[in-house]
Order: sequence, then structure tokens, then C-alpha cells
Amino acid sequence: MRANPRTFNPANEPQIVWSSDDVKVSAIRSTHVPGHASYRVDTPAGSVVIGGDAANDTLAPPRPSSTSAQVETLAKGADIIVHSVIHPIMGPDKGSGFPAYAYYRQSTASDLGAMAQRVGAKHLVLTHLVPPPGAPAQGISKVPGGPPTEASYRQAALDGGFTGNVVVATDLASVRLRSK
Repeated sequence: MRANPRTFNPANEPQIVWSSDDVKVSAIRSTHVPGHASYRVDTPAGSVVIGGDAANDTLAPPRPSSTSAQVETLAKGADIIVHSVIHPIMGPDKGSGFPAYAYYRQSTASDLGAMAQRVGAKHLVLTHLVPPPGAPAQGISKVPGGPPTEASYRQAALDGGFTGNVVVATDLASVRLRSK
């Protein structure tokens, strides 16, 4: 197989950036660093959205949510959302000492749970967890109340109102889509 790289300019609306037969990949601009994009893969078995490190365009409160409006647009009707996450316990008002600018550039587990519920996702896969389960600190910032657990990440997503399946991803974690 030969690599066939494609370039595109991420936009505020989903755009198809690759397709083959009955599989298509769409992308949308999302906020993290300049040029950041989030992706959606649609297949006959279902759809997966990969939010990446996306966050809200407004990088500090007041704002309705820490999640990206663009990712939410892309995720409408998706079966699975895969997204990086920060635990709400690291918030600047919680005493962690975690830098506010870094915290606000991430999506919280509870806000991701709320977004996943709004778009009708069946599965929410939390990745790139800040801080990792079991870690007493994130860099030099302590974790208030002790190390987070997979259960605390899962509960935070459920506290956001998500009623689907929450997967706190570890290396090589997978979620299977059944053929429709």
C-alpha cells in the first residue's frame, strides 16, 4: 500500500477529507493549537468521532462548557466519541495548583459526558487522561483528594448526564461496532 497524504484547511463546518467505497472521513477545525482538527469516520457499521485535545473556543470562563462546539457539530448522531480529558478535580478553584490556562485548554469529563448525551452517542471513550489514574500529581500540581481512579473519571462523565457506556481508555483499549 502506498501512502497518499492529503492536506486540507480545517474549517468551522465538517468537510470530507478522504473517502473510499462506503467509508468516509470528515474533519472540522477545533481549538487546541493552530491548525488543530477533529475527525469523524463513517462506516457501514457506524461512526466514530476523534475529538483529540479539542476545547472550547473561549479559553476561560464564563462559557457554557469546556467542550468544542465544532466537535459537537461533528459528533451529532455518532456512535462513539473518543476524546482527551481533564479531571474536574484539577480545576483552578480546587486547590491543585494546576495552571488555569492549561486547564481551560482541555475538556472536562463531566462536560464531555453532557456533550455525548446531547449528540446521542452510545459510547464515550476518554483518552489522554490528565492526570492519569493513580497519579498523585500532574507534573508539579498535586491532585486534591488523592489520585484519581478510572471509576472517578467514569463517574464524572456520568455526572455530566451521559447515560451511555463510558470507557476510560488504557493502551490498546477497543470498542466494537456491530454491523447495522
